[in-house]
Amino acid sequence: MCESLGINTVSYDTIKVWFQKFKDGNFDIEDEPRSGHPIEVDCEQLKKITDQDRNVSTRTIALELDVCRKTIVNALKRINVTFNFNRWVPHELTA
Repeated sequence: MCESLGINTVSYDTIKVWFQKFKDGNFDIEDEPRSGHPIEVDCEQLKKITDQDRNVSTRTIALELDVCRKTIVNALKRINVTFNFNRWVPHELTA
């Protein structure tokens, strides 16, 4: 992606794949399901895990929920939980 110009660049291989899909009559623009770790995590379950054990690591949570560690990090950001003083705490701003 050419961020300085605000232009999205697409590789030739990507264009070939899309062109072939459209040529075959597949006009669905959604990505097809892929194998591997799920990319979504239940935020309520994640919050329950961090509430039970404030010292649990993202790696341990990822192994328990069978997702990648980066997914856990992103989910913790979404539910406003940060790692402070060697424990997970709610991220609440004060005046």
